[in-house]
Amino acid sequence: MKQILIYALTFMAVVLPTLFFTVLSGRTQKQVEKRELVPLPFRLTRPVAELMEVAGVGTFFRRLFPGHSREMQKKLTFAGLKLSTGRVYCTQLILLLFFGVVGAGVTTLLVEPENRISIPVAGLIAALIGGSLPGIAIGNLAQNRRLAILRAIPYSIDLVASAMRGGLDFSAAIRFYVKLGIPGPLTDEYSQILREMELGVIRTVALQNMADRIQIKEFTAFAAAIALGTELGAPLTETMEIQGEEMRKARFALAECKAQRAPSLMLLPMALFILPAVFIIILTPVFLKMREAGVPLF
Repeated sequence: MKQILIYALTFMAVVLPTLFFTVLSGRTQKQVEKRELVPLPFRLTRPVAELMEVAGVGTFFRRLFPGHSREMQKKLTFAGLKLSTGRVYCTQLILLLFFGVVGAGVTTLLVEPENRISIPVAGLIAALIGGSLPGIAIGNLAQNRRLAILRAIPYSIDLVASAMRGGLDFSAAIRFYVKLGIPGPLTDEYSQILREMELGVIRTVALQNMADRIQIKEFTAFAAAIALGTELGAPLTETMEIQGEEMRKARFALAECKAQRAPSLMLLPMALFILPAVFIIILTPVFLKMREAGVPLF
């Protein structure tokens, strides 16, 4: 029975990392495109997490870690997630307990009675992995959203500047871009700008609020240039064309940087997943045969 379990765990060690980095990563990108912005860990634990939040568990952790809660709220806002920090804490607690129990249970089935000390160690490691999954999901979603906005910003600025050259003012040009129905998080952010301006917020403040939400330095520079051009009375179309060109250069520089980093980044998954899986596949049958033959190994 233990041999079958060892073979099953060996197979999972090879297959699960591949599924995680292909299926889940592709699903995250599709969620950004389709605006299905709730990651998988939060959807799986939703009923229990909501009950825990109603019971006050999330409020307790928010009061216990106020600084961390504020930083987490900023990350949730940037990622476009309509979740409370209490919900995140509850999800982390659920996954921490679940992974800890599963890790300790699997280790109990595998180890010999004299090696019981490894059970709490394995449970602790699994609990830490489970507790970090919500944060990893939020970080991946925020990174994908940042890249989607960065890709769309140069085209949107060119389109808005063209609409302004055609006789529209800034707010009407933004509304024209939104009405085109281009899917993506940038359209949502522009819609938020329009709502703020309809409520009486001035243009420069609305742009600065958007820059604070998305936290992209190129757009922060764009908002500052628009504010300076408004104060000096400079033509906004020329300012937007210059900033659009700068953002386009930043986008190309980012693509070149990613291409140059690709070979070095490949070493990490190879060292963590591919090589250990290869050694497990090669050495596990040898280890089991030697153990059945009574050869002293350690």
